[in-house]
Amino acid sequence: MERQERFENIPKWEKLDKDMLANIFKKLDMVDVIMGASRVCITWFLASHNKTIWNTIKLNDFDSIVLDNPSNPHLQDLDNNNGGKHLYSLREILTEINKFSRAAPVEFFFNANTNVLEQDLAIISNGLPNIRKLALRMQKTQNLNSFTSSFSKWKNLQTLIIAKFTRDDDDLKHEFKAIAENCRNLTTIKITCTLDQELANIIVGKLPNLKSLSFRCTYVSVEAVKSLIFGLYNLKSLNLSHCIFLKRHNNDVGNHPLHPQYYINFGYKQWGTDEMKEFEF
Repeated sequence: MERQERFENIPKWEKLDKDMLANIFKKLDMVDVIMGASRVCITWFLASHNKTIWNTIKLNDFDSIVLDNPSNPHLQDLDNNNGGKHLYSLREILTEINKFSRAAPVEFFFNANTNVLEQDLAIISNGLPNIRKLALRMQKTQNLNSFTSSFSKWKNLQTLIIAKFTRDDDDLKHEFKAIAENCRNLTTIKITCTLDQELANIIVGKLPNLKSLSFRCTYVSVEAVKSLIFGLYNLKSLNLSHCIFLKRHNNDVGNHPLHPQYYINFGYKQWGTDEMKEFEF
């Protein structure tokens, strides 16, 4: 009897203060909050909707998310190959984030290994219009109009970290032009893409208010760098510390594919870090 009374006096998890629970949930991966903690009981469900949890979203739990990759539909059948751990599609998680966060997020960071498609961007741009800082890695864009429509909703976007590891950088130039035309408040950009004269002209012409610019693990044309320095009057910081400089003609820049180690270096070491503090997350 005495032992039973002692157990009854122990505070129960479901009776914890909701703000305290929210602080605990902040330590979890987003997938664990959405698909785990929020389903324990009504108290935890309500605590998981606390807006302070959702100000910054980091999709770090790559082991729990199956990428929506149309080129490899077999990616959806991985439960048996993941030690029994349940997997969720990226699109499913993004849809749930919209429901839980209620437009609260101002920072959204994708995992360095996650290739984001236009459909993924459409989900978060429709539900999360207040994003000011975004980090993503793109695949080849299939629908530029859809891509443009997503970025047209992020009028307050100030910091963009974008990577695209393909042999054809022309795609990213079209996308980057669409971003620049719709996100006029951009002042800080980190990008992994060959810097040639064409891209330099887009940056100078469309983003004259840029203050910080970082190119990572890529080739850069010396003439293009000069165009940025002389053309961006508000530029305060230009980081090229992990790039290879080419002095030859601009047309030759794209003919030098980077060694795979450069991709690995960016993906695993440089994605969330930078010599410039505003790019860290």
